Amino acid sequence: MRSAEPKYKVRAYSPSFLVDAMLGNIARKLRIFGYDTLYLKDTSDTSVLGIASREKRILLTRDKELFRRVIKEGIDGVLLEEYDEVENIAYILSKYGIPRLSFDTGVARCSRCNGILTFKKAIDVAGCLPMSIVKNNHNFFQCINCDRIYWEGKHVSCLRLLAEELTIESKNLKRILMIQILHSSTKG
Repeated sequence: MRSAEPKYKVRAYSPSFLVDAMLGNIARKLRIFGYDTLYLKDTSDTSVLGIASREKRILLTRDKELFRRVIKEGIDGVLLEEYDEVENIAYILSKYGIPRLSFDTGVARCSRCNGILTFKKAIDVAGCLPMSIVKNNHNFFQCINCDRIYWEGKHVSCLRLLAEELTIESKNLKRILMIQILHSSTKG
């Protein structure tokens, strides 16, 4: 018997990103929160632009010269000028209309390679992890690309708090932008 349900959870709107070498931590966080995020190191700007264009990815960069080329070539991109990751990610959320960020192991991706994670039972990973981890955790997830194994340890509560903080920061940023727009329209 076949099921009509998709094999993996997918969001209704889920932009794909391409992150340049200067923003590795942002790439990892976007992956953890379930966004398809290609991270390129040691790749020429021309190649980065070509991949972003072909794969219809939003290019995230801190490189002003690369961003000038993004604009010139009509590629969707964001210049992240802040050094605060929370502010940068909140800006991305607000710019692309992502109303809420959450940590959900059903859509999280591998922070190392961007692969999709599949649920595993303790017995499936027993030989791959220290027994103390296997005994103290119930839910495990393995990357279908690189085989890295994740579990819902204490860090998950930190990720959920970060998701809440990013959502609040994004909403605050939207309010500030709306006030600026209203203020500028009343001046004219």
